[in-house]
Amino acid sequence: MRRDGFQRNAVSKGLGFDDFFTKKPDNRRQSFGTGQGNAIGRILERCKPRDLRLTKSNEKFREEGIEFVEGYEDIDLHALNELFVQVKFPRREPSRLRMALKNSYSVLWIRYTKPSNRFVKQGQLLGFARVISDGVFYASIWDVAVVPSWQRIGLGRGLMERLLQKLVDDGIPLITLYAERDVVGLYEKLGFKSDQRGMTGMAYALR
Repeated sequence: MRRDGFQRNAVSKGLGFDDFFTKKPDNRRQSFGTGQGNAIGRILERCKPRDLRLTKSNEKFREEGIEFVEGYEDIDLHALNELFVQVKFPRREPSRLRMALKNSYSVLWIRYTKPSNRFVKQGQLLGFARVISDGVFYASIWDVAVVPSWQRIGLGRGLMERLLQKLVDDGIPLITLYAERDVVGLYEKLGFKSDQRGMTGMAYALR
């Protein structure tokens, strides 16, 4: 997410989209409010089912000293804030950040597990992402971040694939995110679509 605004909204088609929107055809659009249902419907018609198998297994990552960790309990908040700063996200007040993590639907992060060397320390936080969701209809992915020197080797994709797999397995049909321009291509490869004609991502932010 950019601090100076939002890019276009992106939507991924997950398991159960057709059932979700067609089981009750009489009210399937009204449930989204006037006009919104038509825009969502257009996005869904353009989306195609994705193969959500992992492109790289946990075992392969572990061989390289990379571990994906679920949950927020063991996260070093100072290290997480440092990661945010490195990728130009705002630093968050620690107690509020802890509450945000606690209230998240899912938290996934990456740590380095091999012995320390001059480039990386054992246990170092390398990547992070989290999900906000009602657990039934909607989910939104936020704060996807990877240490810059560890980017472009599949860690960001690894985070996204594992979060999407969980959300699809949980039966959540509509998954959204806000993307900076330079990572739109990654999200499109994962099945996300932007809609230029209908819905527009908007935010009300207190400064």
